Amino acid sequence: MDNLKILIAEDNSFSRKFYDNYISGKVFEKRFAENGREALDLYAEWRPDIILLDLMMPVMSGQEVLQQIREARKDLATTIIISSLSSHKDDVTICAHYGVQGYLVKPVNPKEISKTLLQLYKQANPRKAADVVALMQYL
Repeated sequence: MDNLKILIAEDNSFSRKFYDNYISGKVFEKRFAENGREALDLYAEWRPDIILLDLMMPVMSGQEVLQQIREARKDLATTIIISSLSSHKDDVTICAHYGVQGYLVKPVNPKEISKTLLQLYKQANPRKAADVVALMQYL
């Protein structure tokens, strides 16, 4: 199986560097967006398997990106995982309404991030479970 394509939408440069360092390049092909508009443009052009989405971003919030993908573009198949400093009940509830596959509260454990992303992807895509298990050998 080819690497999974992951779009990381994160405005904080420290967090982008963290994800670049700790999300396995042996498993994931990574692209980064610094704001919500860039994230939507990259999503449309590249069609990632997974979107790791920060909620608080400039130009367009993560929640607006999520709403655009799920409602306006009618995409329920892309695995979307929220990564946010906020664990506020309203944020979690809104994200659940839009069918996210996971909600990670920052800071994220660097030793577990790749494994967690794979597990959430596997849960959302049970027909690809064997492929995900094969990728886990690289972690």
